[in-house]
This record gives sequence, C-alpha cells and structure tokens, in this order.
Amino acid sequence: MRSKALMMNLTEAEMLELWKLRFNMMPARRDCVVERVDGADIDGKLMIDIRQWYATLLATAPIEWLPVEDVVGDVVAQVSVNGVISVVMPDRCVRPVAWHVKSWATDVTQFHSPDSLVGRQQTVEWLRGCDARPVAVVNGNVLKLYSSSDGIKAAVDKAQCVVRPADGSFQFSEEALSTIPNDTAI
Repeated sequence: MRSKALMMNLTEAEMLELWKLRFNMMPARRDCVVERVDGADIDGKLMIDIRQWYATLLATAPIEWLPVEDVVGDVVAQVSVNGVISVVMPDRCVRPVAWHVKSWATDVTQFHSPDSLVGRQQTVEWLRGCDARPVAVVNGNVLKLYSSSDGIKAAVDKAQCVVRPADGSFQFSEEALSTIPNDTAI
C-alpha cells in the first residue's frame, strides 16, 4: 500500500537547493556580490544531473517511490476484431503499472517486450492472453492488451502509470533520496 505521507513534491528551485546541500555547496554567501564571466554554470550542470537522475528514477525505481496516476480518461483504445486492444499511452506516462479491461478477471501488472517469449506468443491466436489470463506487451508508448472476448465492445477501465508530474515538479518518496549520487563532477 502506497503511503502518500512520505512523498516529496519539490519545485525545480527546491530540487536544485537540495542537491547543492547534498554536495556541500550550501549555504551560499548572500552578503556580497561576486561576478565572473569564466566560471562554470554550476546550477545548469546540476539541473542536467537532476533531470537525468529523475528520468532514471521514474524508469527504474520501485513503484512505491513514484507518482502513479490512473490515466484512463486520457487514453483511446482501438480494438481489433480478434479482441486485441491497442492503446497509445499519454506522453507523460513513463511506464505502465496496472491496467484492466472490463471483461478481464484480473488486472495485468507485468508488461512484456515484443521480443520476449511472452511477447512473441501473443502473435499466435491460441497462445495469446485471454479474459482469464490477460497479457500486456509494451513497445515504446504503445501498449497492446491481449485479449478481450467482448471484441469491439472492450473498454479499458484502469490505466495506472508512473507519470512525469504535469506541473514539472519532482515527486518521489523520501526513500529515493538515497539514490542521489554522493558526488558530482563540476
């Protein structure tokens, strides 16, 4: 069960301040003005590192550490006559977590690549998933859900995904702080 109490929600400025603190670059001197034209853009370099760290976190960290939303209202499912459902996930979706189709007995929570054994089996009508044992194959931002006996009437009623926050903030569990590197090359 996810605990929202442990989730952090930081703006870009707050995240930059956190990383500077982590690398002993804080507190900054505020009682003087110093200008240089040949110095390194430390904030710019740190923001690149922060964005790369966050992208990796969203793609690989435990689901409990990340922002998860049900994007079912933002997806349009196309259903083939043989019951295979194709969905283009919204741009802010990083990876699927749990999907469900109304005719299915259970959610699908494992997502296979098209090149995996399970993914390749879905091309064979007698081996593909069914209402009792659904299968999901993800290829980039396209998700194929196998299958629905309702055919054209199939409807996705759950589409939970790890998402990039729409407001550009950084949302993650406090536990993810341990994955910030101990040093950075500036």
